[in-house]
Amino acid sequence: MFNSALTVSREGIILKMDTNFHDPLFKHGAGHEYKKFFLLFDTSQRSMLRQFLDTVFITGKLQCIEFYNNSSFYQLKAIVTQPDEATCILTNNTRQRRQLTELEEQNLKALVNTFEDWVWSFDTNYTLVTANKAFFEARRLADKEELRIGDNIFKNIQGHTYEKWRPVYEKALKGEVFTFEEKRNNGIYEYFVEVYLSPVYNDSHEVIGCLGITRDITARKHAQYAIEGYAVKLEELAYKTSHDLRKPIANIIGMSNMLATDLINEDEKAKTIDYIAESIKEVDAIVLSMLALIEQYKNSIPVYV
Repeated sequence: MFNSALTVSREGIILKMDTNFHDPLFKHGAGHEYKKFFLLFDTSQRSMLRQFLDTVFITGKLQCIEFYNNSSFYQLKAIVTQPDEATCILTNNTRQRRQLTELEEQNLKALVNTFEDWVWSFDTNYTLVTANKAFFEARRLADKEELRIGDNIFKNIQGHTYEKWRPVYEKALKGEVFTFEEKRNNGIYEYFVEVYLSPVYNDSHEVIGCLGITRDITARKHAQYAIEGYAVKLEELAYKTSHDLRKPIANIIGMSNMLATDLINEDEKAKTIDYIAESIKEVDAIVLSMLALIEQYKNSIPVYV
């Protein structure tokens, strides 16, 4: 961290300066005083710094800005100390910024590596740029070879697999975002995955690569199939139940109609009531059986979270 103090006029002229010559912005023996402050910096930053200095004099309050100048990172603080003068503290924070950036990258890498999902990205030349441990392990098991950052994403891939994935990746590099599901076999068991692919853009909105995420959805698919099977079983149950119920209900209706007439004697009425009672018991048994089967089907469905 290198600090330099400058006194600058409203017009941006350096009136006084106490510079740290470890900062590559300044050189021993170079006469910076009474020259434009903005000329110390790259042309792309001069307009921004001109607006910054105008704000300092307009508001009269302490102002702060951070920016890159070539490969160096700076923090600039300024406040008006005289009617037409401002004191500026220019700090070269390049080393600290690099440490923070490296820490952010390591934290992000550690976070991504905790994912069970396979996460990877590659550039427009199909060079692997980033990947987490889950992706590397999956490729190692599939290819029987190690894949490293900087390798071509198609390394160790041939034949049908190459023919399948090349057009898929080309779609993403042309700007298409899409998701698909597929069933796979790792040689031990079958499982289901969901694959998400998205183009990666730069600040100019140009495609510079592709991001991929593969998620194991086996539990979700099994739950889906169980629910679909449950629906089919319910349909079968409804058909069977309606068919089984038709006979006793028809008996009850028929017997009830006979009781409503005067065509049968007392003995026959007693027998008819007994028949109705038996039919009611049969209906009750069918309903109880149906409820038991529904509960059994419900308990057989796995819960997916």
